[in-house]
Amino acid sequence: MISCLFRIGPSWLTGLVTWLTGSVTGLTVSITWLIASIAWLMAIVAVPSHAQSAAITEAEQQVRAQFVYNFANFVEWPDDAFANAKAPIKVCLFGEVDFAPYLYTFAGTLIGERPLVVQKADEIEQIRAGCHVLYVGQDERVRLPTFWQEIQYIYVLSIGDRHGFADKGGIINILRTRDRVQFDVNIENALINGLFLDSDLLALARVIKRNTTNTP
Repeated sequence: MISCLFRIGPSWLTGLVTWLTGSVTGLTVSITWLIASIAWLMAIVAVPSHAQSAAITEAEQQVRAQFVYNFANFVEWPDDAFANAKAPIKVCLFGEVDFAPYLYTFAGTLIGERPLVVQKADEIEQIRAGCHVLYVGQDERVRLPTFWQEIQYIYVLSIGDRHGFADKGGIINILRTRDRVQFDVNIENALINGLFLDSDLLALARVIKRNTTNTP
């Protein structure tokens, strides 16, 4: 993992992320390229000053969108998760997701032989209809204690960005730590959902979690 931190301006960051996102649209990209892009994105987000906060926030939204796209490239779904060999990988956005406009730019990108579809999910029924990647927005975090009982989430890679998300049924939690955007992974929740996460993705995670049972 890249361990150094880069203090850079927001315009340079925005340009880099735009280049990263633009380089993959409509293409099947290599795993090596994806690993490198995740590592760079984890290292380059700097702490904003008051004057730069808006621009940095916009750049960080682009980083988070890139993360979600990259995560989908490192997951192996069982054949039963798809209607056929050419069926798309569906990314569902549940609740308010501020970086949604940037994530929509990845729609149509091929992951293996499958095109990526990005769609809004306003109701639980839309999630039940079939989602392979589910991003839970901040406004829905209050439902987490009962959320996983409300949906059939087998074969779904669930992603959030709130404290404790990966401890409350979620698989990947994107978070800011000082001046970096990083992510935690709950490997046990992934296995429960029938998903296999590539070891290269796990190597970049800040923390790999497993569920624990509290004892009296």
